[in-house]
Amino acid sequence: MDGFLLSIWFDKIPEKTVVWSANRNDPVEKGSVVELTTDGNLVVKDQKGRQVWSPISADTGISYAALLDTGNLVLASQDNTILWQSFENPTDTLLPTQTMKLDTQVIAHYTETNYSSGQYKFMLQRDGNLLLYTTNFPSNDAVAPYWSTQDSIDNMRIRRVLSTSGGRWPKAWTALSFQPSNICKRIGGGYGGGACGYNSYCRLSDAEQRPICQCIPGYTFIDPNDIRKGCRLNFSFCDDEGSQQTNLFKIVMMPSADWFDSSYEQFEGVTEDCSSRSTENSAGSEKSVNGNKDQSTLIRVGSVLLGGSMLLNLLLLLFYRSKKKQAMVQSQKLMPSLYLETFTYSELEKATNGFKDELGHGAFGTAYKGDLATEPAAVKKLDKMERHGEQEFKAEVTAIGRTNHKNLVHLLGYCSEGQNRLLVYKYMRNGSLAKFLFENSIPNWYERTRIALGIAEGLCYLHEQCSSRILHCDIKPENILLDDTFSARISDFGLLKLLKNDQSRTTTAIRGTKGYVAPEWFKNVAITIKVDVYSFGTLLLEVICCRKNFEQDVEEEEEMILADWVYDCYKSGTLHCLVEKDEEAMKDMKKVKKFVMIAIWCIQEDPSLRPMMKEVIQMMEAPVEVPVPPDPNSFLSSI
Repeated sequence: MDGFLLSIWFDKIPEKTVVWSANRNDPVEKGSVVELTTDGNLVVKDQKGRQVWSPISADTGISYAALLDTGNLVLASQDNTILWQSFENPTDTLLPTQTMKLDTQVIAHYTETNYSSGQYKFMLQRDGNLLLYTTNFPSNDAVAPYWSTQDSIDNMRIRRVLSTSGGRWPKAWTALSFQPSNICKRIGGGYGGGACGYNSYCRLSDAEQRPICQCIPGYTFIDPNDIRKGCRLNFSFCDDEGSQQTNLFKIVMMPSADWFDSSYEQFEGVTEDCSSRSTENSAGSEKSVNGNKDQSTLIRVGSVLLGGSMLLNLLLLLFYRSKKKQAMVQSQKLMPSLYLETFTYSELEKATNGFKDELGHGAFGTAYKGDLATEPAAVKKLDKMERHGEQEFKAEVTAIGRTNHKNLVHLLGYCSEGQNRLLVYKYMRNGSLAKFLFENSIPNWYERTRIALGIAEGLCYLHEQCSSRILHCDIKPENILLDDTFSARISDFGLLKLLKNDQSRTTTAIRGTKGYVAPEWFKNVAITIKVDVYSFGTLLLEVICCRKNFEQDVEEEEEMILADWVYDCYKSGTLHCLVEKDEEAMKDMKKVKKFVMIAIWCIQEDPSLRPMMKEVIQMMEAPVEVPVPPDPNSFLSSI
């Protein structure tokens, strides 16, 4: 890594080993400074005076900074009150005496000489489970866990935690054990390149048991200086005469290799026009080009690794398909989308066993459980599209294909064949939030608050961080799914409406579900992203109280409509009535009150009074008082 970091490293060992850094993802050049400002803050500024890093906001009254013998960098006020400390904000190492609090994460550095965030993450979840994750590099979003203490309950004696088997330790230290014992075998998931990149495989080094990446036959590293980026073809499909070199393609034996988590994996096919000699390669896939019209066959290149429990894999590099099949493949790829797989209707019909296992029904269609070749999936079969339905579907798929957030359900692919419109999502094994809240005993209070925050973060991403604003328009517990770690994933984008960057309002037909629909839907006026804020407020009340927004079978009539009952309890100071059967929530009434007040702000009849989702997140996370909300039904709108 070129540049300078504000960092902490071990002093009395032979090898300089960095254990914490402030500006790890933004190194500065020579001439930059670390400054304790007159307004009481510690900042890192580059040579141009730009502030690169600051631990907390200004005007906090920092009087001094000190590096303790433990390796903890503390910032304190004049009365010695610690205002910030590096031990509560780790980067890639945990030191002796340093504790790991709930939701703390440690992210490995990228390489031995590059201290920026890498592809491995170590987390302590609110359920007390320690997990190792791969990340959706270069972002820090977790992809899939590959080790947890629940999986290895006997391995709880941790001396020093390495956030990844790819990490390292000072030469003065000795590794007692590795978790997992073989990272090459453990890393899996629905997407991502695993421990190594695409078109490569992983083996462990003999000494440090760290992953070493190697290319499969016929491929070379994209970047020899960074072997984790994967491999690309090192040969051409065409000879100097512009003809296909079919003699190059053969079966290659790979002894002592295995393909984990699946019996095979097949990359998408391509056409190769040797007459134009326009072969383009990229990591993980090859770009399609128009085929020669005089040719009667389609060359399709795929990597098929057979294995499961086998110790021998075959690398298959060529097979043919008819021109009729080529036409169908080309017709399915007309829609511009990125990293999405196209399916035929018959493929999805077979995967869902004839659309028999229904997962749920939404405003635009029904979702079914399916089994793809690589993983289980949720296949959403859209109802008959209305006028302009095809354009709406294309916009939906394109928008979803661009989204990437830990609190959104991942779209795997789609089908657009004739009148059939289907979306294929990653399957969430723990079902919906509705089942979690309403069908079992009262769930853990802290787990519910974590889920609520995740939903807020997902909505904030849709509203404020996408290139085009996205309205979900049907936020409800049935459309919030829970992944393997019970984190919230927003699903069902069949009702979304896109807004361009220069738009903030749109007019459309009423969408949503009774009980969650904002009042402006019924006034035939332009609506904004605030309709989702209203729905979130209603959902937040359900998360707090573990009951639906409308229930007839209640002891008292005033409890039937949840929003009215909550506000009455808030005004009368009897919020404990909402959670009296929840011991954990009863012990945390301060947060109960805070979340109730946030929800009341969200369900204000006047959209302008509702906060943005970014403000909702700030109120949920920050240790500050939430302003007193007005009666949500007191405003008589004139719009």
